[in-house]
Amino acid sequence: MIDVLRSTALLVLFPALTLAQVSVSVDTGADVHPISPLIYGINFAADPDVVAGRLTLTRWGGNGTTRYNWQIDTTNTGADYFFENIPGCWSVAGNYCSPVPSDPRSNSGANALLGAAKTRGIATLFTVPVMGWVAATAKYAHPFDCGCPRSLVAAQDAFDPYDLGCGNGLSGGVHVQCNGTAISTTFGATDARSWASALVTRFGASNGTRIYQLDNEPALWSSTHYDAHPAATTYDELWTKSRDTALALLDADPTAQISGPAEWGWPNYFCSAADTAAGGCSAASPDRAAHGGTEHVAWYLQQAKAQETASGKRVLHWLDLHYYPQGGSAPENLRSLWDPTYVDPSWIGGAGIAGGIIRLLPRMRDWVAQNYPGTRISLSEYAWFSDVNGPMGPVVYAELLGLFGRERLDAATAWGGPGGSDTAFAAFQLFRSYDGAGSGFGDTSVRATIGSGSGATAFAATAPGKVTIVLTNEQSGSQTVTVQLAGATPSGAAQWWRTSSNATITRQPDVAFAGTSATLSLPARSIGMLVVAVASGGNDGGTGGTDGGADGGAPPAPDAGTAGPDGGASPGPQGPGSSEVQGSCSTAAGGPVGALALLLATLAFTRRRS
Repeated sequence: MIDVLRSTALLVLFPALTLAQVSVSVDTGADVHPISPLIYGINFAADPDVVAGRLTLTRWGGNGTTRYNWQIDTTNTGADYFFENIPGCWSVAGNYCSPVPSDPRSNSGANALLGAAKTRGIATLFTVPVMGWVAATAKYAHPFDCGCPRSLVAAQDAFDPYDLGCGNGLSGGVHVQCNGTAISTTFGATDARSWASALVTRFGASNGTRIYQLDNEPALWSSTHYDAHPAATTYDELWTKSRDTALALLDADPTAQISGPAEWGWPNYFCSAADTAAGGCSAASPDRAAHGGTEHVAWYLQQAKAQETASGKRVLHWLDLHYYPQGGSAPENLRSLWDPTYVDPSWIGGAGIAGGIIRLLPRMRDWVAQNYPGTRISLSEYAWFSDVNGPMGPVVYAELLGLFGRERLDAATAWGGPGGSDTAFAAFQLFRSYDGAGSGFGDTSVRATIGSGSGATAFAATAPGKVTIVLTNEQSGSQTVTVQLAGATPSGAAQWWRTSSNATITRQPDVAFAGTSATLSLPARSIGMLVVAVASGGNDGGTGGTDGGADGGAPPAPDAGTAGPDGGASPGPQGPGSSEVQGSCSTAAGGPVGALALLLATLAFTRRRS
């Protein structure tokens, strides 16, 4: 079952002391591969953050986009908030729909986000509904239409305190009979084609920079959107609807790229919701067994490949998943993203799947290589929530960004921030604009090794004429770090930029090299960038552009090949004078991206699989 609770990540405290010297070896001739610029993304990125962090990708996504009706700029909040149809203007930024919008279709939150992205020249992951139902009505004042009304079932566990006629669809913790379809309208492939056509008319052909995402976390439709989709999603339902929607989108916008399935997490990478709802996930689970015992993601990729073989048209360019740690503490539990020896410390470790070893990014690459080569991989949602604005935020998110580049992830958008005022945002600034003038981490990853158990990490990349090395100190005491460079010859002293106690990046005294070796001090829980000008070596690897190609250039043509979930309890639609929590999505001009985008962006993580 899906239990409601917060994911926690405990901060491990270490004694404050100066630790022994740490040795880092960088070899510019080993493990050389391009870093995709699209790993530096954030969901619903606010315009000031796009600028300050030189972000490359934003996303219109999350639970609310499953039932978003683009014609009326209205979504249904699902289980995140009493299954209510909420218009995009219902927030402080939208003045609670006063005055009532005269043209919600043109002035929608979706259009505002796309317009802001186009102005800034960044790519967009853009979610299109696949589940089959979207909000049918837009009311601009209480009472709102809702899928589990008191008039239908009086005995529910909770009702919206601002709209007492809308319940949470549970009685004694068990789902009651709701009727979300009564306040919804159908949305299928034809509707997706119409929306894509309207977007092409308004914003031009996507040319790969508007990546259409096929809905959101389909294994959770029967919980998050229980009122309209109570049946657990199957292999066949998901693929059929995904294929038909993808074909319709590509018919309207042939230059587009398609991403899916945006699945929430373990074990639904391996089995459908129909299987896990029945209490298990193995090759013998009924739905999986009916599909040859094939893991769900692998089967999904196989169908996409078969579709291309039959039609000559690629309908899936990106394998996209979500990832939220289910236990353990950061930064140790970041090992779940890559380490083939790390048994996850959460319930996953004993779930009987893959020995509890997630190794998510290599696993995604394996799925692609074995089932649909050329498909790119992305994480459109990930978060270490307790570290977003904590003392370890810069370290945790710098290690995430470093891992994404090293492990050849093609795109990523963080969920729930970080925003510019969060400590973790320093990680994006370090990688993208450590000097505040656009200088960043190189675009070609090379080998960086560091002693195990040192409490520090290192990532290295080259760019024309320089080697960049990101260092993090996980400990509560300072560390002395010696960097040994191979494959390139330093030319003069290296620039050294690092965070201070307030997560601000400042330039420190330059670091002199003695031959190919240099020593520096890394303060407690800090991150830094060593910028080494080189006279030789340093594979430049690409241009470092932000337009979507893994080599810094243009993204490939569409046919080239190439958790708890995000939702949770949203800020309630209370109304004027309430204490509603607000987000900060902005346009390039600094105004609101749209209240619906703001509402979706502030949804908090409250569910996990158990």
